[in-house]
Amino acid sequence: MREILSSAFVERAREQLLWFAVVLLISVAFTFLVSRERRRRLGLTSFLLGYLCIAAVPIFGVIVLRSALREGLEQAGHGWWAALWLSLFWMVTFIVVAQWVVRRVPPTRGWLRDYRQAGRDIWRERLARWFGIRSRDGSPAAGRRRPRG
Repeated sequence: MREILSSAFVERAREQLLWFAVVLLISVAFTFLVSRERRRRLGLTSFLLGYLCIAAVPIFGVIVLRSALREGLEQAGHGWWAALWLSLFWMVTFIVVAQWVVRRVPPTRGWLRDYRQAGRDIWRERLARWFGIRSRDGSPAAGRRRPRG
């Protein structure tokens, strides 16, 4: 295992961090642009923290960890196929464990819960508005008010 964590692994990981940052920034920017209602409900900070809890782990696992690990395994003497499958296994393991931690450990648990709940609330209101369903108190669907007069 020492050979894998050699300077080549660290060097490759450092190179990939730039790509990780670029992809994460593009992902955040795109989500920021198309999720105006969620951003409005949560506020900018909660919105960004919630989204980063969802996006950062898999993007890091795919871009940084897997590519650096594959190259480190190849330089440690593993064949191309062995390095490919081992890096894939460790990438998936990292993503599953890291997402489990993010979902269950404060404060990320709260950020993720709030982000997802805002999305559910938005879609519940949209569907109610589209199908003309009234809320339980008898008023028109949330977000849509009938003009008085």
